[in-house]
Amino acid sequence: MKKIILIAVGVLLLAGVGVGAMLFLKEDPPAEGEAAGEATEKVAKVADPVYQGLDPDFVVAFQNPKTVRFIKLSIEVMARDDDVIEAVKLHMPAIRDRVIILLSSKSEDSLLDTNGKEQLREEVLASVQGVLEENTGEPGVEAIYFTNFVMQ
Repeated sequence: MKKIILIAVGVLLLAGVGVGAMLFLKEDPPAEGEAAGEATEKVAKVADPVYQGLDPDFVVAFQNPKTVRFIKLSIEVMARDDDVIEAVKLHMPAIRDRVIILLSSKSEDSLLDTNGKEQLREEVLASVQGVLEENTGEPGVEAIYFTNFVMQ
């Protein structure tokens, strides 16, 4: 009789361990009202940034009749899609033209402080996005970075 009870307890114990392991390893279903696609979408990662330099550097003279003053800028654009970077390369002449026109309209005094440089960054971004939107229908570029900024 003891032997039968010990076997029955052993079988129940093994069954309990098996059920516990199954429940522990089982994935949770999506919450009520949440489709499986929404759960996957939440986990989706934003694409890595891709950078492209607007080479060569920009060298533009300030509008000052008394002295000859220059600004030299290295600019990088950032997007999250290789197609946008290809569009930047394709339309580089138009982008460079817009940026040169913008830079040549600036005064030295307007770029001395951080606020002036930030405003210039926003204006360059708007110029680049404008060229891309005219030619591709999408602004594409998310940010502009100055990697070299010299006024002389």
